Amino acid sequence: MAIIRGDSRFRLFLLTGLVALAYYAGAKVGLAYAIVGGAVSLVWPSSGIALVALLALGFEVAPGIVIGSLLANVSVGVPLPVAAVISVGAIVAALTAAILLNRVARFQITLDRIKDVLALIALAAVLSTAVSALIGATAVFGGGLMPAAEYGAAFLKWWLGDMMGVLVVAPPLLSLLAYPNPIRSAEQAVEACGLAIATFWVSYLIFGAPQLAGHGYYPAALAIFPFIIWAALRFDHLGTSLATLMVSVVAIWGTTHGTGPFAANSPVDSLVRWCTFANVVAITGLLLVAARAQEQRVHRLLQASYVELERRVEERTEDLEKTNSELKEEIAQRRLLEEELIQIGDQQQRLFGRELHDGLGQHLTSLGLYCAALNQKLQTQGHPAAADAATIVGLVKQSSLMTRRIAHGLDPVAIEYGGLAAALHGLAETARTLDGIDCMLRIQPDVDLLDQPTQINLYRAAQEAVNNALKYSEGRHIWIDLERVGGLQTLSISDDGVGVGPEQMARASGLGLQNLRHRASLLGGSCTVARNALGGTTVAISYPIPERPDHAREAV
Repeated sequence: MAIIRGDSRFRLFLLTGLVALAYYAGAKVGLAYAIVGGAVSLVWPSSGIALVALLALGFEVAPGIVIGSLLANVSVGVPLPVAAVISVGAIVAALTAAILLNRVARFQITLDRIKDVLALIALAAVLSTAVSALIGATAVFGGGLMPAAEYGAAFLKWWLGDMMGVLVVAPPLLSLLAYPNPIRSAEQAVEACGLAIATFWVSYLIFGAPQLAGHGYYPAALAIFPFIIWAALRFDHLGTSLATLMVSVVAIWGTTHGTGPFAANSPVDSLVRWCTFANVVAITGLLLVAARAQEQRVHRLLQASYVELERRVEERTEDLEKTNSELKEEIAQRRLLEEELIQIGDQQQRLFGRELHDGLGQHLTSLGLYCAALNQKLQTQGHPAAADAATIVGLVKQSSLMTRRIAHGLDPVAIEYGGLAAALHGLAETARTLDGIDCMLRIQPDVDLLDQPTQINLYRAAQEAVNNALKYSEGRHIWIDLERVGGLQTLSISDDGVGVGPEQMARASGLGLQNLRHRASLLGGSCTVARNALGGTTVAISYPIPERPDHAREAV
């Protein structure tokens, strides 16, 4: 633990010394252009160095700022008490800027948000440097290094110089920390070299031109802005800040040598103009880069959202496809189950029909024979009950006939021997005989009767519809029609009774209607119920005719 603490102290001592050295070097550059009292300069890179040091390394290196400022001012002949107060102003300004940026603005050194740039301008470049300018100008005045009449001008020039350091020097240092390698390809390196050469050449032509000096031709300096825009759009923060720094260095060189549009008869006026121009260029570049970065960030977010949306759509599509497959499988299983249930019902009906035919039918036949023999015996004896016996024989025969017809309805053996037409004919005969209803069967000659399961389904559907007509229609006529139109066949059962509306049928939940619909679905068709022209009801089952192999060969 002692070794770790020792290493930490050494590291802090080393960083503090480096900050003091960097601040001292920047201050010596600025003091070379001192215009008031040997301590007021419009070129003050150290303000930007101090801010970056506190933001990047922490407040622990603050003593390095005090040491560097004190040594730099003393080295140019500033009295020690004045230099000490100026050092206090420098550290107070830097700490104020760092605290406001961190705690108020939640500042990020990447400078890729417009609010970070505005915070750097307002809190660090304008507000905190005003504190440094106020303390420094007051110290110079209190030390007798300038008259009271120059106090306001000294404060303004000190303020502009510190502002220049924050806006021109701090951004490239922050960019080097946040973006150490902005160039990622050979083409981009060539473009960066071309931008640097073009920016330096144009800056030299503008600020090194003696013919522009003293004429106030400031629009010539606007030729710099296209290159700042180029750097902002292509090389982001580091490229823009370095381009701004290059323009500022060339501009101050030309201005101090009496060339360029900012050169004037008074060196102080020249530096004020240059400082104002440098601040404007720096602010423009920073805002443009921040806007560009924010636009790229929004674009990346939109792109990520688009990718996420595509992923979710694919997932939902897969889920829907899976659900659809499961639903199709469930529907198929349900249809198989319905088909099995209907087949079981058909088998039970056929079993009941056979039981009626072979059981009750045989008993009725035996009873009829016995009654016939009894009738004959009574007639031979001349018994008065012979007439009653003859009536019983007739009733037993009718019962036997009705039992056979019911048995045939439950067990349509006619389909096995005579096909659907024979079974429907028997159904019509049963309706006429048992209920006294005129039931007519009409089958078109081009009807395809298909396989036996289809014929059984059609017969059961016709049987259900005829029974419904007998129960509810109150009509006197029933028509059973089987016809073919194109690729569809239709089995329809119509009556001339009271009729029933489709709304009533839609609300109906009887097993008969459900049975009709299920049988139609098993055929791949549909069941419709509608009022016909006679005022009665028509139940129609339409189904497609499957193409059989023999039909396909005939078509070929």
